[in-house]
Amino acid sequence: MPVLRCRKIYIMFALVLVLGTILGLASGALASAKSEADFSALIRDTVIYANVTKDTPAFDSYSNGRRPIGEFRHGEVVEVVRDRAFEWYLVRSDTGQEGWVSVDSLWIPLDPETNTETLPQATLEAYVHARGLSSKTNHLVWVDIDRQLTHVFIGRQGDWKLERTMPCSTGKNVSPTLRGLHEIAERGSWFFTEWLARGGENWVQFSGPYMFHSLPMDKDRNIVDYTLRERRSSGCIRLSMEDSAWFYSFIKRGSTVFVN
Repeated sequence: MPVLRCRKIYIMFALVLVLGTILGLASGALASAKSEADFSALIRDTVIYANVTKDTPAFDSYSNGRRPIGEFRHGEVVEVVRDRAFEWYLVRSDTGQEGWVSVDSLWIPLDPETNTETLPQATLEAYVHARGLSSKTNHLVWVDIDRQLTHVFIGRQGDWKLERTMPCSTGKNVSPTLRGLHEIAERGSWFFTEWLARGGENWVQFSGPYMFHSLPMDKDRNIVDYTLRERRSSGCIRLSMEDSAWFYSFIKRGSTVFVN
């Protein structure tokens, strides 16, 4: 075969490969965009909004040495980020201003009903891939507040496989579970909080005082509330006795926890 003809065939083959790659990337980008649009209708980020009931200063902290750093006005709608003992709330305005305000300056709505729609495993896996979630370990935890479910995945970024789905109970609107990305830290077999008169077994910390743990118990380790799939806690994530024991023994320190 003449050299010139070989070169022409090679160049045409290379062009086909390049064109195929470009079309493949474009197709993938379109599929990804479509998937994200589809997910927004299926899976909602849970945000709690409250009404400011009077002009109030915004403080840098809830502690006694707090300093005013701004102001929220009567009628303003703010996002509730977290609480402190049901008395102080860190809130955020639509302009991004954050500050702690007292409970007597907020109206927080009642807890909504749980979304009971079931999603197939393929959809759950596709969702965490679309979010680009990664972890320092081969474990990933996703807490879906809207459905009151905790999902545990095994694998790595872009290749997560669902290992277990567990019914849970997250924080009430007046004591919300902290949303966002967190990381598994300390753990222990038992805790008890005097001011709440509540405790639990198999606690696993994921952000400061926020933990996964068993059904709530009194100081004698009697279960005081069996409810799951409803917002019932003071911010922690409750699991059944069986699931909390599994989670405690299985999940690795450093694993990513995504709460939405």
